[in-house]
Amino acid sequence: MPTVSATHRPSPFPVTPRYWGRSLSGPPMLSSEAAWPGTLVRWWRDVEPDISQPPLDHHYLTMHLGGAKRVERRGEGRTEVVDITSGALSIVPAGAAFQWSTRGPVEFAHLYLAPRTIEQVSIEEFGRDAGTLSLEDRLGLHDPLLQSLFLTMLEEIAVLSASSRLYLDTLLHSLILRLLHNYAAAPPGPLRARYSLAPARLRRVLDFIETNLADDIALADLAAVAAISPFHFSRAFSSVIGTPPYAYLLHRRIERAKTLLCAGTDPVTVIASQCGFHSAGQFARMFKRATGRSPLHYRT
Repeated sequence: MPTVSATHRPSPFPVTPRYWGRSLSGPPMLSSEAAWPGTLVRWWRDVEPDISQPPLDHHYLTMHLGGAKRVERRGEGRTEVVDITSGALSIVPAGAAFQWSTRGPVEFAHLYLAPRTIEQVSIEEFGRDAGTLSLEDRLGLHDPLLQSLFLTMLEEIAVLSASSRLYLDTLLHSLILRLLHNYAAAPPGPLRARYSLAPARLRRVLDFIETNLADDIALADLAAVAAISPFHFSRAFSSVIGTPPYAYLLHRRIERAKTLLCAGTDPVTVIASQCGFHSAGQFARMFKRATGRSPLHYRT
């Protein structure tokens, strides 16, 4: 399978995903910029079928959506023509440049991954510098796990549900591990042993969560409180508590909401904000999913 180095950039002029996005014939219908600082997901529909993609300073994963289509991709010394089903994926390493032509419905989502993010996961999880790895350049790939992770990201960004930042961070970490395990020319080997959380560090993390339930907490925030890397923190927390950080955060928000509903007469919109939900409607959906009752019914 053709490979491109995860950090090698053949062109002296790589561009950013945002700069390239402005050259497409229309804006994305969905973008993660407001919901998820630090990582970029974008979803386009009905743009021009012929797209010139310059060498980028990010790797990116494409999900082909909207229905079956034929995709021709020219660049990096070859031409490929592939019949692609909806939900199939393509992997484009940083520094590669292609001309894309689509015959059929034009709809796709991109997840852009900075090389430094790939490197950090590789070092933290495998003890190996990603500079020694090569990502496979793939067109029309079928991988049910990658597809599920990517689709869940899109759904989460679209609805901005509770624990959104923390949940998205966890999904991203799992997706990068899958890429490194299955789509690196030299697989990085077994995961390192997991770190545990000392009782004092765990208490600081739990206190931080309780104090900041109304805020949009990221995985990096909790890892900083624990003074370990984000990638180690997620596994260590799950090992000690028995549930992932995003699930624990949502549980504590629901429990805080129960207390506030029973203790006073504040409007549901106020309670939703006090517990870190983005809207009363979102709060109602998440609360009912957790308790089987609406907030107003619970209050009575």
